[in-house]
Amino acid sequence: MENFRYLVALLLVTLVPATFFYWLLLHALLPVWRRLGISASQYLLWAAVTAMALLLFACRDELLGNAYGFQPLLAAVGIVLLAGAIVFRLQIERHLPWRVQLGLPEIDPSGHPQRLVTDGPYAHTRHPRYVQVLLALAGWALLANYPAGYLAALLWIPFLFVIVRLEEPELRRRFGMEYADYEHRVARFWPQTPASNHRVKA
Repeated sequence: MENFRYLVALLLVTLVPATFFYWLLLHALLPVWRRLGISASQYLLWAAVTAMALLLFACRDELLGNAYGFQPLLAAVGIVLLAGAIVFRLQIERHLPWRVQLGLPEIDPSGHPQRLVTDGPYAHTRHPRYVQVLLALAGWALLANYPAGYLAALLWIPFLFVIVRLEEPELRRRFGMEYADYEHRVARFWPQTPASNHRVKA
């Protein structure tokens, strides 16, 4: 069990920042990737992500520190969160293909056309993928019960706001009034109650 918890914590402190780095580079340098094309951009993006993950792995002892120890109650809550995240993920997969999840339509809109997804989980929140990942990270962090694991999960929250601030202007450019209407109707992260449908921002 200790080895499993260590492995989970290690993945949290290496893969979570590397994933953030992928999406940050993708959105921040989108004009560059469009000029380079899909193959070159994916090669460079994944090379950068791999380099970052390896650098973090090399510093794993300093990053991980000491574990808090196994706590059955925390682990049980973590398992519940992970189960919810899996169900949520399966719903998302039915509506969003992998090429979209890798950002290929953003790099090459004409070569990878994609309609604006507004059904399924996307009928309730504009960014269900990010919410699902947050649930999963919280679940894994509770199972591992490492300080660094909790920190990695918490860092996902400001990451969400950084990425959507970069992503949403691109979606407005690509989908125009269709996205503007969707943005008005559907909350960014948390589903709206019927009484608050007239105001959508968070």
